[in-house]
Amino acid sequence: MAFEIAEAFESARRDGAATWSAHGPPSASMAPSVFIAPTNSLTIYDAWNRYLSDPGSARTRKTMLAYETVRNLVVAVLGKDKLVTDIARQDCRRVMEVLQQLPRHYERRWPGATPFEAIELGQKHAVQKMAASNCNGYLTRWAGMMNWLVKEEFATRNPVRGLRIADPIPAREKRLPFSIDQLDAIFQGEPYADLLSIIAGRTRPESPAHFYVPLIALFSGQRQNEICQQTVDDIVEIDGVHCFVVKADTALGKRVKTASSERVIPIHPALIRARLLEHWHRTKRANESRLWPELPLDRFGYASAYFSKWFARYLIKVGAKQDRTAFHSFRHNFRDAMRAGRVDRELTYTLGGWTGGGSGGASVGDFYGSGFPISALYEAITRVEYPVPALAPLIIERDD
Repeated sequence: MAFEIAEAFESARRDGAATWSAHGPPSASMAPSVFIAPTNSLTIYDAWNRYLSDPGSARTRKTMLAYETVRNLVVAVLGKDKLVTDIARQDCRRVMEVLQQLPRHYERRWPGATPFEAIELGQKHAVQKMAASNCNGYLTRWAGMMNWLVKEEFATRNPVRGLRIADPIPAREKRLPFSIDQLDAIFQGEPYADLLSIIAGRTRPESPAHFYVPLIALFSGQRQNEICQQTVDDIVEIDGVHCFVVKADTALGKRVKTASSERVIPIHPALIRARLLEHWHRTKRANESRLWPELPLDRFGYASAYFSKWFARYLIKVGAKQDRTAFHSFRHNFRDAMRAGRVDRELTYTLGGWTGGGSGGASVGDFYGSGFPISALYEAITRVEYPVPALAPLIIERDD
């Protein structure tokens, strides 16, 4: 019976209509109990819901919300009952045109508003339109859903494939490193007012997260969430060198961006001088599991949400806010400092967790395995220096 059903579907694909054998279709008593919906009756709304409920994909709540936002937009433009088989390339372009008119963060500014209402509100209040990169993010998620439909044989083609909006800002210029003046302003601000006393061990940072997180980003190249989600077991001693271990941990809600993001980073001498290890010991003695317990988790379980908002306000407060610079700019500073220190490219990629680092890095799973020894990683990290007056007390001269 299964063979005959498969033959019937293949015949339908070839001839455009199902043809059964001379004996007719299988009797009702022999028919399979699982109902197979004909693909030509699947609506775009139902297709999205099938995709989002696919047990073969694991998504965080934050990622699910992003996909649901794209679903709501597509459904609002094309109609809830639009059949997947009826979606043409021009329908996709209609969605793209609506995207180009949408104001930034429209779903947060006006919850419950339709995309068309959001466009009117954005025009009324002169709100900046969504960036091309964000528009392309919507199209990429939609194209991913359509690819899934093709793979699952709910569709025969993907009309969204390759649809993009030209971005006037080159990728490498979307985020710029902080200038020396910006870094000087950042590290002269309130959290660093007692820097010399902290170095001497006379005082402690009033807010350890506000004090250490920017410093760790600048001297280790870690991403904001990688730092904010750190637990006390993310600092270990390997071959006599204290190191950060960047790894995912589902049980603790810790995430990494890509597989190459999992890495081991020796702690820079400047951070040792800033008494980071003393803070680590105090946190362990207090039986805290998180290194920065003062950072509350948001509804998605991210520790970086609160810190991100604080840092954005802090940049404005100290006069360091400029276009195309944000917390992620520390990562660009780190990359430039590695270049200036003439650090080997593969070592740079390994320490920064950038794709393309090859297999030479120390593995999170095996600190003593093949790859760069910790001593080589430590020597490379010590080459990261910044000619910033505010940071001078943290810098120890190298003996080259």
